Amino acid sequence: MTPAVVGAKPWPTHYDAPPADWKAGETANGYAYRSNSYLILSREELGHGRVDEIVTTAESVREALELFPLALLPPRDARRRPEEPHVVRILATTKAYAESGGPAGSVGYFDGLSGEVLVCLEHLIEPKGPRSNLAPRQRYRLLVHELVHQAMGRRLGELPVWMTEGIAEYLAAVQFAPGRYRFENCSRAIIDHLYKVWAHGRPRAVTVPDIATLSAMSHHAWGIDNEMNKANAYAKYAGSLLLVHYHMELAARGLGGLREYLEADPARRRVGAGRRFRLIPADQTLLWKDRDPAAAQRQIAAYWKSKGLEVRFARPRDPGAD
Repeated sequence: MTPAVVGAKPWPTHYDAPPADWKAGETANGYAYRSNSYLILSREELGHGRVDEIVTTAESVREALELFPLALLPPRDARRRPEEPHVVRILATTKAYAESGGPAGSVGYFDGLSGEVLVCLEHLIEPKGPRSNLAPRQRYRLLVHELVHQAMGRRLGELPVWMTEGIAEYLAAVQFAPGRYRFENCSRAIIDHLYKVWAHGRPRAVTVPDIATLSAMSHHAWGIDNEMNKANAYAKYAGSLLLVHYHMELAARGLGGLREYLEADPARRRVGAGRRFRLIPADQTLLWKDRDPAAAQRQIAAYWKSKGLEVRFARPRDPGAD
């Protein structure tokens, strides 16, 4: 990617967050670690090095998103007191995570009502490769994904689900160490991310839902698919990641409709009155402009083939789908 100036900000090439300061304390149910903007809660005591990585990762996510000359984040909540932290609950095991309210079939969750993030510690650990003698590393892909949702806040209801999930996966993929991101020439990082969290190896081809399918999915339909299609639920996350990368690449060059789409006035898309209202995502034709989705799929497939990954688009009932 060749960075371009979009609006008043240049397109970011990287971000290296400074180590975050924190203080430890105890609660009635375990341990608390407080940084500038976050409160990390755990029933088990976490090691000093692990807390360093977790709080640095947490503090870095909003800062990384703010680098983009795009309206990815809502205005800072004036109702939130400056001293009121964002809460992340770390559960040691999958069982403890489920008992604390984590949805079935998930290992990380952003609760839009409470504003809290729940993650399972077991799944924050990067498994070592089959030919590696190195100890497992902490990459915190899962934590970054959920923290993106937390940072985006009400934008989650204003944007299509494929876009919010794709942005979360994008940031998780380009983080190569706690709080460190590389946005420039990130195709290798995205491929490695897909291999690690989904393909569990190096297949020659991956099959993802087509653009029409992803564009039509509601948040409810997305959740149902997570429950009913557990064996291949990640396919839609992978497809969303590839679509977001496509639009990011265009936006970095001042092309495409991503910037205009994100700036579309949500107040014009309210249905209902008072507290009983819902937001309708902006018409996605604004995003695609004059780009035909079928042509975009061919462009995406050709791009990733040049990087060594064959991408196939399929309808859910297409015999070619996994």
